[in-house]
Amino acid sequence: MEKTEHALTLKEAKFEFNELFFSITDQDSTIRSGNDVFVRISGYTKEELLGSFHNIIRHPDMPKVIFKTLWDYLLDDKPIVAYVKNKTKQGGYYWVLAAVFPLEDRYISIRIKPNTKLLAAAKELYPKLLKAESVRGMDDSSRILPELLQALGYENYDRFMNDALLQELNWRQNNVSPAVIHDDYEILRPSLKKLKSVYGYSCELMSQYDAWFEKIDLFTQVKSTFEEKGQKLRELARDIVFLSLNASVSSYKVESGGETFGVLASDIRSNAKENEALISRIDEIVQHFSDALNTVIFAVAGMRLQIEMVTYFIQEVSTKNSAIQIPELIANISDLVALVAQYADKSKHIQAKLDQEIQDALKNLNQLEQQMMYLGYIQIYGIIEAAGSHDESVRFGVIFSQLKSLVQETTAEIEVMQKIGGDFSAENRNMIEKSHEIDLRLRNLTEEISAIMQYEE
Repeated sequence: MEKTEHALTLKEAKFEFNELFFSITDQDSTIRSGNDVFVRISGYTKEELLGSFHNIIRHPDMPKVIFKTLWDYLLDDKPIVAYVKNKTKQGGYYWVLAAVFPLEDRYISIRIKPNTKLLAAAKELYPKLLKAESVRGMDDSSRILPELLQALGYENYDRFMNDALLQELNWRQNNVSPAVIHDDYEILRPSLKKLKSVYGYSCELMSQYDAWFEKIDLFTQVKSTFEEKGQKLRELARDIVFLSLNASVSSYKVESGGETFGVLASDIRSNAKENEALISRIDEIVQHFSDALNTVIFAVAGMRLQIEMVTYFIQEVSTKNSAIQIPELIANISDLVALVAQYADKSKHIQAKLDQEIQDALKNLNQLEQQMMYLGYIQIYGIIEAAGSHDESVRFGVIFSQLKSLVQETTAEIEVMQKIGGDFSAENRNMIEKSHEIDLRLRNLTEEISAIMQYEE
């Protein structure tokens, strides 16, 4: 008997990669609803799950700090993504990537089966957190969690969960075929044939979000490029300031013509200070831009997952095997669609903000480019003056040659940022324009659901 029970605790519950499941809970984590896959995998009956707290499926291998992090996000009205090991009623287990979204007075959790290197990383990380909790409690695991994430290359949990969601959805999109409803109505429950139009709109939306999701590579490239080039501009600005100080000091050593070099050095210094102010402003914009891009990337990935959940759920309940009642079905679809609409609206606002910030960044980059052109003129004039100087000990030719290199490097970095910023601006505006089509489909979807509700009443 003991061997049998032990074997059950080691057994992984059947959870296919093409499956998704969701649960809807009150704010105290009481389960309101969930789909058939959730019920099947948990091993509980639907009646046992409804009204129970969500920790009914909590596995003892899960560190408490992960759930603390989850609640910290949710209580701050922010979505969160986490790798979670759950237990079944029989004592088995299953791993999920859980994306939990606040929606008014409830939370919607959508889960997929994970299959990337970050799942393996979580499996290595969680025992370390558990060990810390067993020795010094959750305060210690809270302390070491950021350290463990940094060791993986993530500066905070936000970056980790964003990357986890992207990697898992990318893998899913490339390796998993989405569920479809065929035109053979024999496989559908007769009472649910009217869901066909709802399903059609959800498929159209999924196609739209697939196209958006494919743009995420551009978003991440823009983000990393702007961060990298912004750092490079700061370094080059410091080098130019340092060079201007060298030029000032050297001008005092020139026995003849030092006044001219002094003026040039002063011009370089003034220009360098103006450049620093511009670069500081660009850096501030890049930080805001990067944060907003993270939010948009997460929102687009989240909406792609949400609409796939809607589509999968309709396919699931349309089979003859589903016993879900119409009121619960409509309530669930309404909640899932409301979640998509909420994030679609949020995404539009953030994309409008992104457009403003990228235009501001491009404006400042253009000003910086003009500053570099002026510094280039100073450098040319300095080279000419240095060539005519008879004071070789000061080596002004070397200083102005170094200035030439710094101007060229800075200009090159500016041009890269201008190019990728301009491309992103055009793409972002295109997505904003297409968001109006998505709004229309969302309205159609909502109207179809409302019509079904009225029909059933």
